[in-house]
Amino acid sequence: MDTGTDITVRRPTGSRRVRLPAICLLLALPLLPLAAAACASEEAAKSAPVPAASVANGSAKPLFVPTDRAVKLRLLRRAAKPPRILIFGGSRATRIEPAYFERLTGRTGFNLAFQNGRPEDAWAFVNYSRRRFPETPLQVVWLLHVEAFRKQGLSPGLVQEPQLSRWFPPALIETEGKKLPRTPEEVPPGKDLALTTFGADGVVLRNRYDLAEARGRPLSRAIDYSIETALERYETTTAALYPRSQQYFEKTMGLLDEMGTTQVVVLMPLHPRLLDAVRDAGWSERRAEVVAWLRSEQKNHSFRLLDLSELSRIKGDPFDFYDGFHVKRTNARRLVRTVVTAFPEAFGNESGAPD
Repeated sequence: MDTGTDITVRRPTGSRRVRLPAICLLLALPLLPLAAAACASEEAAKSAPVPAASVANGSAKPLFVPTDRAVKLRLLRRAAKPPRILIFGGSRATRIEPAYFERLTGRTGFNLAFQNGRPEDAWAFVNYSRRRFPETPLQVVWLLHVEAFRKQGLSPGLVQEPQLSRWFPPALIETEGKKLPRTPEEVPPGKDLALTTFGADGVVLRNRYDLAEARGRPLSRAIDYSIETALERYETTTAALYPRSQQYFEKTMGLLDEMGTTQVVVLMPLHPRLLDAVRDAGWSERRAEVVAWLRSEQKNHSFRLLDLSELSRIKGDPFDFYDGFHVKRTNARRLVRTVVTAFPEAFGNESGAPD
């Protein structure tokens, strides 16, 4: 890994460009060597890199299964400024830049999107953030897709981190804990995490998708694989709405309502070729079910809902994808501009109009 190259970063709005060393942090977790980095975000430079050992071993009890929840928990703890906007979602939302939200709205942010991000993740991190930043009125931008509420177990990161597990019933943590590996040989290889570079504000700067592209994998082949994966999932997956995940979405929204902030829920765009392939293969039914439920929840909670499943809704570029699901930086920024423009009352205007 080259750690001697300089990268260009930008301080928050109004400051000049600066040059910082491209220092990446080695995430040395017990039982499994990892190289997950926490570098300064190109748009943010929110804080200096922190010692690798402190990122990996923030608690006395070593983690058994490395997760992106553990990485972002450490980074959030070391945030230079309290984040106003928490960005939740799955892997499709990990490229959403909090610094770009800040440029458009004046509000600091932190990316808390995870691999297979769930409402349960949001519940734990909103509670943690509320205690960590008690004077900050937290707001959530929740970037979803139609599989976001399907049945799935808790991430090991939620189970193993006391600062996160405390927000769940002990019986649930005990049950989920029994699913964890018991020997080093059972620990997942964690290759994706080892290849991921994080910004100090939680945004993913580089991961296996960038590496595959650098090796010459064409977008067309990546989309073919996305289509194959999606069609198989719709043939075998469980129902779109799992009661426990619905419950934690409702609990999270209720907690945020107490803070008096307005939340934004967004369905993220798919690549047009993928959407054409899955629309009549189960996707449309799931979308209708999820959207209908979210609309019903709007009667009980204060949040805006925006369906951006069609790429045309953000005037997106079909070539600015890694595969059928995951947008690159330019499309991610188009999405952010679309959201801020659609709901100016939700964000206020603390730094000027969107550019």
